[in-house]
Amino acid sequence: MNENFYKNIEYMVSGLWQDIGIDRPSNHDDIVRFIAEDVEDAADPNNWTSEDILIAFRRWIEKNK
Repeated sequence: MNENFYKNIEYMVSGLWQDIGIDRPSNHDDIVRFIAEDVEDAADPNNWTSEDILIAFRRWIEKNK
């Protein structure tokens, strides 16, 4: 996984916590890793968007119910 790709995902997920008004959770790194892997597997690697981040986050929630 490209380090720049991962850093962009991490930045966007950090923004997600701010948007929903919560502190950074203790499992932030695990969530970012899951989301990055999901986006890498499911989205266009050269043209992914914040929508792909939200879809991956929803998948993480569904997996961890």
